[in-house]
Amino acid sequence: MAVSDATAPAVTARPTGFASYLFTHGAWFLAFGLQMVLFPYLVRVILREDEIRFGLAQMCLQLPTVLLILVGGFVADRSDTRRTVILGCAVSGLAFAVLGVCVTAGQLSYGLVIGYALSIGTIGAFVGPARDSLLTRVAPGGVQQAVTFASLAQFAAQILGMGIATLAPLLGIPALLFGQGGLMVAAAAAATGIRPRPAGPHRIREGSVLRFMAGEIGGGISAALASPVILPVIVCATGMGMCFMGAFAVLLPLIVQNYFPADLSGHARTEIAQALGIFNLLFWLGSTISAMALARFGHVRRKGIVYLCALATGALVLLACSIAMPFWLLCGLNFVWGLGGGVAMTLGRGLVQQYAPPDKMARIISIFTLGLMGGAPAGAVFYGVLAHAIGPRSAILVPGAMMLVIVGSVAAFSRLRHLDEVNPAQI
Repeated sequence: MAVSDATAPAVTARPTGFASYLFTHGAWFLAFGLQMVLFPYLVRVILREDEIRFGLAQMCLQLPTVLLILVGGFVADRSDTRRTVILGCAVSGLAFAVLGVCVTAGQLSYGLVIGYALSIGTIGAFVGPARDSLLTRVAPGGVQQAVTFASLAQFAAQILGMGIATLAPLLGIPALLFGQGGLMVAAAAAATGIRPRPAGPHRIREGSVLRFMAGEIGGGISAALASPVILPVIVCATGMGMCFMGAFAVLLPLIVQNYFPADLSGHARTEIAQALGIFNLLFWLGSTISAMALARFGHVRRKGIVYLCALATGALVLLACSIAMPFWLLCGLNFVWGLGGGVAMTLGRGLVQQYAPPDKMARIISIFTLGLMGGAPAGAVFYGVLAHAIGPRSAILVPGAMMLVIVGSVAAFSRLRHLDEVNPAQI
C-alpha cells in the first residue's frame, strides 16, 4: 500500500509550474463543459436523430477511452507526459475548429459527428492518464490537497463552460465551437510552462514490445487488485460509468428536451441548448461547492464511508428524477446530485493517487479511468434503446437502482467503509 499524505515524504520546493498545470487542466474541462451541452444539441436538435442514434453517438464519444485507456496509461508511465498533454490539447483545438467550420457551412452530418466523437475520445484516452500522472509530480504539497485543487479547477471550468453554453441564442453555435478551439490552443501554450519533478526510473524493456506492454499493464492491474482501498474504489467507479455517466449523457438530456415542444424550429431551438446548459451547470456548481468544502475543511479521516454515502446520494437522485416535476425542481435535484458528485469524484481519484505505488501511478489511474468509462459506452446505447421503448423517465429507474446495489455490495463485502487514516491498520 502506498503511503498516505500524512506519511509521504515532503516534496521539494523547486517550482513545478503548478499554476500552469491548473490552467491547462481547467481549460481542458472548460472546453469539454461546452461539449456536454453542444454535442447533445447537435445530434438531437440540429440533426434530429432519434434516441437510439443519440445513444450510439454518445457511445462513440466514450468508446475510444475504453479501448485505449490502458495503452494510454502505459505510454504515460514511459514517455514525456507534458509533451503528450501539449500535443493532445493542440489536436483537440483543431477538431473543434473543423466541427465549427462544418456547422457554419451547413455541412453537419451524422457521420461527421461520429468521426468527431471517435477522434476526441481517442485524444482523451492518452491525454487523461498523462495529465493525471503529472499531478503528483507538480503538487506543491500533499497529494490529496493537489487533487482537491485540481478538482476545483475542473468543476469551476465546467461550470463556466456550461454557463457560456447558455449564451448559445446570443452567440450562435459556430462561435462557441471556434471558442473551444482557441481555448485548447491556449491550454497547449500554458502546458509548456509545466516543470514536473523527475519521474522514477523505467523498467528496461525485455522481449517484444507487445509482450512487455502486456506485462507492464498486467503489473498495474495486479497492484490495483491487491489493494484493499483501490479495488473497491475501482468497482464503484465502474458502477459510476455504467449507471451515472450513461444517465447523465443520454437520459437526463432527453428528459430536459421533453420540457419543450417537439415542433420548435429556427432560432427558438437554441432555447433547448440554453436549458441544457443551465441544467448541467447546476450539477457542476454543486460539485464545485462540495469540492471547495473539502478544500476548506482539509483532511477527511473516514474517506471510505464519505465516498460511499456520496455515491448513494447520486443513486437516490436518479430514482427521484423518474417522477414528473417542474423543470426548476429537476434542476434542484441535479444540484443535489452535484454536491454528492463533487465529493465522490474528488475522494475517489484522491484515494487512487494516494494509495497507488509511484512507479505504477499512470497505469493504475488508467485502470481507474477504464472502470469509470468502461460501462459508459454500453450504458449510453442501452439507455438510448430503453428510453426509446419506455421513455426516459421510466428508464432512469434502472441506473438508479443498479447503483444502489453496487454501493451496498461494496459497503457490505469490502473494508472500504472501515478506512480510517488515523488508524490505517484497520484496513
